[in-house]
Formats: sequence, structure tokens, C-alpha cells
Amino acid sequence: MYRKSFIDSYLNNNFSFEEAKSEIDFVLEVLFDFKYKDFLLGKMLEPWQAAKIEKVIKERVSTRKPIQQIVGQAFFFGRRFFVNKSTLIPRPETELLVEEVLSLSKEFEQPKILDIGTGSGCIPLSLIMENNKITAHCVDVSISALETAKKNALFHNILNNIKFIKSNLFENVNEKYDIIVSNPPYIPIKEKDNLEIEVRDYDPALALFAYDDLGIEFYKKIIESSKGYLNSKAYLAFELGINQACYVKELLEKNNFNEIKIVKDFNSIERIIIAKIDN
Repeated sequence: MYRKSFIDSYLNNNFSFEEAKSEIDFVLEVLFDFKYKDFLLGKMLEPWQAAKIEKVIKERVSTRKPIQQIVGQAFFFGRRFFVNKSTLIPRPETELLVEEVLSLSKEFEQPKILDIGTGSGCIPLSLIMENNKITAHCVDVSISALETAKKNALFHNILNNIKFIKSNLFENVNEKYDIIVSNPPYIPIKEKDNLEIEVRDYDPALALFAYDDLGIEFYKKIIESSKGYLNSKAYLAFELGINQACYVKELLEKNNFNEIKIVKDFNSIERIIIAKIDN
């Protein structure tokens, strides 16, 4: 009974049925560990639970604020992470970056990884939880984002494997790494008005926008500075925006990186780029 009224609230506000179903299932699991199969088995929500979900849905459909920010959590790589207005909501495409870096990490006995622009910390924390030999240093210019990443590290009980550094890119970084990974800001600021409300008005601008026409300014800065922070036979790994692969590849080649690999996402978009340097 409740489920139908939840879905109707979405449909009456121009959301698709699939979006409604997905978000309602997400809220039920996050708030009450209640899964769709529980409905099929005849489990019912308590009235107070239904009222809480109705409140969440009302805020979602009236403001277009992302459901993950409303409930303060998101799922990434099969695990829960705290998120807020200071952190990007983890996207499924970014899981590809984690998968590729995990594969690279197998080349090192004790992989040491730097994550630039860590946000919620979902990338390095997922890497450590999949490979407990990894040590990760997490950089972000936002203190609030770093506090959220620390909260996630504490929640997942991996504080011993991780270090947090407030830094604008490499400004306060003093060590060398086997892999530097980043999902940097890559949306050209000129495209801001074309974005969905959920992204434009609620994701942190610091994590979204680059201020050049191609959206590659942060790739350029990281690539040009990274050689001083990479061990021998080390890697750079980036998430990419749409149509940026060729430009980032050219930057890597100009800076003497080799073995360049580009990975497409599930929509056949060139989404991940990896390169190696011998130093």
C-alpha cells in the first residue's frame, strides 16, 4: 500500500517509474534495511517508518535535491558511504576506476596510492577494503570533504591504512607513490547551465567545474606535476569526462608517460585513462 503511494508521489512530479522505484528501494534499504524482497514476503512498514519515507520523498520531488544528500548516504562498490553537500555523490562509472586501480595494485607488494580530490573517500577506501595491502593518502582542498572521508574511514574501520592531507593538488604532498588516482573536476564551467538541477545546484562546484574550454585544466596540472611524486614504474589513473580522452592522452604523451590505456564505460564512453612512467 505504502509503496504505491511513494511511487505516485514521484510520478506526479514528472519522475520516471524506474527512477521512482530505484530511489524508493534505496531509501528503504538505507533507512530501515528494508529490501524489495521483504515486500514480496509480506513484511509491512510501520506507520512511523512510512511517514519518514514520505517526508524524504516530499523533499526530493519538491526541491530535486539528490536522494543521497537527503538521507546522507550513498552506495559505492557495494558499500555504504556518508555523503553531504561537500562531497560528490559517487557514480557507478567511478567504480570502473576502482577496478582498474585494483588491477594495477597487484603489481606492487605494498601498494602506496595517492587519491587527489578524495571527496567522500569512496575511491581509496574501496581500494583498501578490496586489497588490505594498500596504503592510501587522500588529498582534498576542502576540510569538510576530508572530515567526511575520515568519518567513512572510521565507519569502515580502516584508519590504520589511510592518511588525510588538506592540499591544493600536490601543495602539501611530500612523498612518492606507486599509483596516483584522481576523479578531478572536468565539466567546463560554460556547460553549467545545461546540467541537471541535481548536479548543478547540489553537487559541490569545487568537485565539478574546470575553468578552461575543454575541462582539462586539472588533468594538465596533475600530469605535469606528478612525476616528482611517482616511484619508478608507477601509474597515473584518471576518470574522464565525455570527449576528453584524446586531449588527456596527448598531455600524457607530451609528459613522457607510456603504456596508455583507455577504458570505456557501460555506455561506450571513454571513461578511464591509465598511463605508466618509468622515471
